[in-house]
Amino acid sequence: MKKSVLFGVLLALIFSFNSVAFADDGGVMGTFGGISEGTNLPYTMDKYVDSKIKAQTVFAYKEMVFLSGKPVECTGTITVVKGAPDYLKSPTGTYTEKYTIDAQSVDGNTVIDRVLNLTTAYRVVEGDFKRQIVRNSQVTRWNETITSEGVDYSLNEAASTFSKSSMEDLTPGVSYYDTTVSYHAEYDVDGALPIVVISDGNIYGFSQPWSKVEAQTLRMEISKDGGADFDTIVELKPFMEAKKTMYYNEANPYPISFGGTFNQRLEREATLSYRILASKQALTSSEKSGTRIISPAKEIEKLPIPENLDFLIGHWAEEDIKKMYSLEIFDDLPNEGMQFQAMQRGNFVKALCLAMNISTEKYEKITRTSPVVFGDVPTNHPLYKYIMAAYDAKLIKGNGEQFGVDVPINRQEAFTIYIRVIGLERLGVSNSPQTPFVDDAKIASWAKKEIMAGYKLGIIKGNTDGKLLPTQWISKAEAAAIINRLIGYLREEIAVDYRY
Repeated sequence: MKKSVLFGVLLALIFSFNSVAFADDGGVMGTFGGISEGTNLPYTMDKYVDSKIKAQTVFAYKEMVFLSGKPVECTGTITVVKGAPDYLKSPTGTYTEKYTIDAQSVDGNTVIDRVLNLTTAYRVVEGDFKRQIVRNSQVTRWNETITSEGVDYSLNEAASTFSKSSMEDLTPGVSYYDTTVSYHAEYDVDGALPIVVISDGNIYGFSQPWSKVEAQTLRMEISKDGGADFDTIVELKPFMEAKKTMYYNEANPYPISFGGTFNQRLEREATLSYRILASKQALTSSEKSGTRIISPAKEIEKLPIPENLDFLIGHWAEEDIKKMYSLEIFDDLPNEGMQFQAMQRGNFVKALCLAMNISTEKYEKITRTSPVVFGDVPTNHPLYKYIMAAYDAKLIKGNGEQFGVDVPINRQEAFTIYIRVIGLERLGVSNSPQTPFVDDAKIASWAKKEIMAGYKLGIIKGNTDGKLLPTQWISKAEAAAIINRLIGYLREEIAVDYRY
């Protein structure tokens, strides 16, 4: 196989719509500065058993009301009903969104009754290594009444405007989005001038199999004299995170057939931070700023117990390999010495398919019309369904007739995949084409941007001599460590810069 073909096969990466969890520009918290519990990430069991549980549309909700000049906490529910277009079949189109918020204060003196209907137009923009979805939402119905401290504020829909525009960037393993929200709400008050609320801000976040984040930064300006002057200016920062964490539980009592189990913990938490930047009222320090939290109970899922791995005791990658088997990312029969064997390209792609939940359902049943894209991966090849699923998903792309399924993968190829999976290769762009590694001259030009990005993120490091050893093939133990490091980054570290 020609060298250029080999690189083209392995390094042209992107995930398809069926492998990336769409963030869909946020929305489970609404756009009015409130927070909700959001949805949990799926269980591993969901891949095997359909729970028949209806998708959640009603969520616990909190919002701060500032119309009286002082912050009032309201608790209740938000109901979110959104269309789910097939972006592959219909790359342009529209769908509807409906947000219903019912909430009130503890004493019942402040009540929110809001219904917002939107029509969202979208289009899909294809790229070489990613897809983008551009969305623009317009209000079709907006009914709202807020009662606060004995005063009724009724939205004048004809005098109010609302717009939402978003961009979702589907990189290989992570869906990132940024949404701009702007509204001008005018409320009629009996016997008084209307109150005007102007709000602008951004909603941004990401979604992927191991964690997701929705963050908002909104500025709200409230005027009680029809908009001539602002009585209250508030900064709101809602934030919601869901993630999977993994920990080991040693077995008890001692005489039991296994030493312990890996558990996966599904966690969610939403926080609402607010700060009153200006007010015509005298406020206490506790009224000027505060934080509210929604923290649903954590859910635990037992994972399969890795078997026949006692020969790994004391090996530096023991935990990495055991985690790969427990998460069913490695599913071949363990054998002593496997930790030293070379990781082949086909098996590395298979592991990525399993780690990122790429569906192989289309290729579970082989027929006479089943396609063959690579000459060395016929329909009877044990990795056929994974290679074809990855090909359909644009995780891999070939320029020739061979895939190189049995060729060992080297370090620079694996590291390049690592960065492209999380879609952050742009961080490696610099004026200098040289990386900090001692053996930089041995790093291929096509890998330098991704490797530099990984270095900046702190997730690609050299050995004790400062060398990357780019052309050295990786063992199965190293592959386990690389994939486990990727999952660890997607569980925790990726969210750090999204937190306030």
